[in-house]
Amino acid sequence: MSSPIEPGHSEPVREVPPKPLPRVARRPKRSLAWVWFIPLAALVVGLSIVWRGYSQQGPKITITFQSAAGIETGKTQIRYRDVVIGLVKSVRLNGTQNGVIVEADLTKDGAAFAREGSRFWVVKPRIGLGGVSGLTTLFSGSYIETDFDTTTTSRAKEKDFIGLEQPPPITSDRPGSHFTLRSNSLGSLGPGAPIYFRRIQVGLVTGFTLNDSGHHVDLNIFVDAPYDKFVDGSTRFWNESGIDLTIGAQGMHLQTESLLSLIAGGISFASFGKPQTLTDPKKSFKLFDSRLAAEAVPEGVAVPIRMRFDQTVRGLNVGAAVAFHGVDIGVVDSVALDFDIVTRRFFTKVDATLYPERLGSVYVELKLASQTPEDLAASLSELTTKGLRAQLRTANILTGQLYITLADFPNLTPVETPQVSLPFMMPTVPSDDLGAMQAQIASIIGKIDRIPFEKIAGDLDEMMIQIKRLSESLDKSVAPKLASTLTQIEKTVKNLNVLIAPGSPLTTSTEAMLNDLKSSLKSLKSLTDSLQANPSSVIRGRATEPYSRDTLGATGK
Repeated sequence: MSSPIEPGHSEPVREVPPKPLPRVARRPKRSLAWVWFIPLAALVVGLSIVWRGYSQQGPKITITFQSAAGIETGKTQIRYRDVVIGLVKSVRLNGTQNGVIVEADLTKDGAAFAREGSRFWVVKPRIGLGGVSGLTTLFSGSYIETDFDTTTTSRAKEKDFIGLEQPPPITSDRPGSHFTLRSNSLGSLGPGAPIYFRRIQVGLVTGFTLNDSGHHVDLNIFVDAPYDKFVDGSTRFWNESGIDLTIGAQGMHLQTESLLSLIAGGISFASFGKPQTLTDPKKSFKLFDSRLAAEAVPEGVAVPIRMRFDQTVRGLNVGAAVAFHGVDIGVVDSVALDFDIVTRRFFTKVDATLYPERLGSVYVELKLASQTPEDLAASLSELTTKGLRAQLRTANILTGQLYITLADFPNLTPVETPQVSLPFMMPTVPSDDLGAMQAQIASIIGKIDRIPFEKIAGDLDEMMIQIKRLSESLDKSVAPKLASTLTQIEKTVKNLNVLIAPGSPLTTSTEAMLNDLKSSLKSLKSLTDSLQANPSSVIRGRATEPYSRDTLGATGK
């Protein structure tokens, strides 16, 4: 315990020990250079992303459609074989407001489609004659499909395209071959119409165009592999649209294809004659109206002829047969009216084509196969000097159809040898059967004209008046007497019913008489039997029975 400090005295000073000074140490400096690696890495990653996007980016294209149905900006994709190759970036109206322009970015893989010949169309649900398509878009949404046009060989780059409103009938990856058919009219054919071979659908019509002259329609068709190998130089195509009803010299012929061809039309083809190699792939085949028309054109040399008929040719149509000894060796190509300035008379000019190969083995034996049309025309000229003429004949009496026959008329006055030129001028003779038929028809018409129809009608009217008068007379005089007679007959029938009724005197007497007659017949039968047993009883009378034990009734007991 410290002592108190007295007044006047100071406290002694104590020395305070010095406090220790703090130790100051310098922290080692840290290098911050590695921090710059973070932005550098981010920069590298960003540049790689940019480069990747740039490297995968393709060209920009525009597609024009009639409407933007099913197309959405930033969502609608462009696909090829279900692989995404582009995306729609914007949709806007064109300058004339009659369509829409779709701007899209293609990927690097889709850059090959930015060239001439590429086709674009919107895939959405569709129902047609070929079936139902695009049902998957009900869940995934519509998208734009693309493909190459195989008929376009150009590889020029293109960025502006016109979109298809309907999907193309075939795609570029479909194996097969394209062909061209030429027809006088389009009929019911159109894109998507089926092509048949032996009633098997093997292709379809892809499109059609009108040629520059406007006289024909060229149809583009596609035949699937391996059926395209059956199209060669001997192939002929014909129209199978609807129902083919033909009435000719052979009668009625009805032919049709499948139900689809009845609705949408169709084309069939087959090979005629020996197979021939198709040397020109771009050959245009003729489209015949029917199978009969296709079969009517044979192979071999064709000789055109021309005939002049001064009589009527009503009933002679294009396609009628030209016969020789009953064999059809030609066909009529045209029938036209003409005027002879020298004789001042009208006549009919008929052009036809002869096919000597239809003569069969004779064509080979006579060595005509190696001759040209001019040589065959010279042979016809020689035959005309011996009486060969063309004449109209009746093919069908009911329909009045005619055909032309080439026959020998040796008794005719020889004519000057025709010039050997094409078409060959074939001399003609009037048709006897046509004249006779016309004479018979005229005679029948004359007889019908001589029938007094007015007099017959007057006699019929007079007869009807007499019948009416007779009916009235019968009603007045005969009818009452007839009614009285019927009343008497009724009374007589009633009296007769009373007489023959059961229990009536007539019935009882008749029954008694029948019973007596029955007894008499029975007695007569007994007499007959007795006489048959004892014929002598008629003379001797009835014999007495001898006495005996049996007759006397005695017994030996």
